[in-house]
Amino acid sequence: MTAEGKGMRSDEDRETTVRVTILGQEYPVRAHADADYIREIAASLDARMRKIQQAEPDRPPLKVAVLAALNLIDEVFSLRREKVDLADRYERKVKEITEHLGRGLREL
Repeated sequence: MTAEGKGMRSDEDRETTVRVTILGQEYPVRAHADADYIREIAASLDARMRKIQQAEPDRPPLKVAVLAALNLIDEVFSLRREKVDLADRYERKVKEITEHLGRGLREL
């Protein structure tokens, strides 16, 4: 796992190894993160993969994993776009308010 994310430790540089089960397979996960956080994200991935597998039971686990990964990346990209759009809107609003205040101050 990368050193990003809300479960990452800022005060320790110690690596944690946690065993998680995803789609019936057990995996050791090593990361600089809280063990509960690792379990939480693994459970979320497991739920997503099970949902895909239930919709298409004959699909091999690797293809289920690829579809889950594509769905997750789609969400990440959408959230990034939303973040940029929101930042742009706030920037425009701040500029508008600043200009309005500037006009008001000049009138004083």
